Amino acid sequence: MLTVAIGIPAMASAAPGDAAIAKATSLSQQWGRCPTARPAARLLAQAVRTTETSARARRARVALRAWTEVARECAAPVAMPTVTPGT
Repeated sequence: MLTVAIGIPAMASAAPGDAAIAKATSLSQQWGRCPTARPAARLLAQAVRTTETSARARRARVALRAWTEVARECAAPVAMPTVTPGT
């Protein structure tokens, strides 16, 4: 479909929540192996399956918030025990 006024292709408007789903998907690819990722993955899958627009946007924001929390927790440095050889 072309925009008549300027002759360029008209872009389809993005569905509500698509940007948040894209960001959450990116975070899931980076942090999906983290032990705390399972609940966030479930929320993202639920957001993707939702078709009703306002619920999809709301669930996408919740999924993005969950994946942001997973990334924050998993990126934190873990204190490693210091081993000293016995004398």
